[in-house]
Amino acid sequence: MNAPISLHSQLDRLTSWFRRTDAMPDRAALHRLRYEQIGALLFEHGLEPSTANFDFAGRFLDGREAALVEAAQELIDTKGGLTDRDVERILERCAPADASDKLDKLTRELEAKVAECLGAVGEAATSTSAYSTALGEAAGQMESAPGETYRRLLEVTLEVAETTRKIGGRLESTREDTRRLRADLERAVREAEEDHLTGLPNRRGFFARMEAMLARTDAAPFALALCDIDNFKAVNDRHGHHTGDRVLRFVGRTLSEFLGRRVMVARYGGEEFVCLFQGADAEDAADTLDACRAQLRDRLLRDQTTDLPIGRVSFSAGVTNVHGDPADALRIADELLYAAKHAGKDRVVTSTTLVASAA
Repeated sequence: MNAPISLHSQLDRLTSWFRRTDAMPDRAALHRLRYEQIGALLFEHGLEPSTANFDFAGRFLDGREAALVEAAQELIDTKGGLTDRDVERILERCAPADASDKLDKLTRELEAKVAECLGAVGEAATSTSAYSTALGEAAGQMESAPGETYRRLLEVTLEVAETTRKIGGRLESTREDTRRLRADLERAVREAEEDHLTGLPNRRGFFARMEAMLARTDAAPFALALCDIDNFKAVNDRHGHHTGDRVLRFVGRTLSEFLGRRVMVARYGGEEFVCLFQGADAEDAADTLDACRAQLRDRLLRDQTTDLPIGRVSFSAGVTNVHGDPADALRIADELLYAAKHAGKDRVVTSTTLVASAA
């Protein structure tokens, strides 16, 4: 990371000509200026020229997304700059609400179909009630006017049969629509809460499941860990992003299989994973996680595409107990992870002890 620099120092020099009143730049000049601004921002903060970082820089410079601008500026003010991980977190936090909008739309459609079904059932009940009333009236008129009574009963019966047929068709159609909407809704929930690369829960899925787990008071205590693959950028730079993706899947699978079913493992973003330990305090969770770290580091990985050696892959982690607001635990775990990185990486850190260091 370069030394902290004022965010707009280079940008101001680039845009100084833009503020002249003697000329108006054309569209190509505006595009060229924006590319220069984006490049200056990435270079100034030592950010990788990735698609995600270009997206962030463009949206930041555009200035119309207050939440994104405020989140970035807060980190710049407190840390003196941005990292690739900072940008990824900001983008996830300020992501467009497409998934949420889709879920809301499907939920509303499903509710409308249920209401339609209930309306049809209500109409059927009304028709049945009217038929019952007509039968009662016919019973009283049978002796005095049997012919007219039979004619009226036939009319009412035919009307009820037609109404029942129509309602039955509507109910069948509504049932099919409801079945389809339920399947679409379940699929949308899975897509919204699952990381497509690793198959693990994503951040949204993690928070949803964590809330449900924490609500079960009989499952306490809980511990939370944030893990970050060490030197992951070097893997991407040396072997490419496809190999990096395979490493991410391998680490996620290793964590999930080693830690077992009582630990929820999710991809938190980028090369970070979050683990929620049920029935374990921070020290016990750290011991288990450290054993997983050691097993992972002992593996010598090889690029399956090029057959070139990748070498050893390790992770650093911060572990803390969960008390009260889980957001506090996430913040503390992130601080401990930061400490583990600065202590030399390849280690697990709790708030009370350094559990392990690289051998």
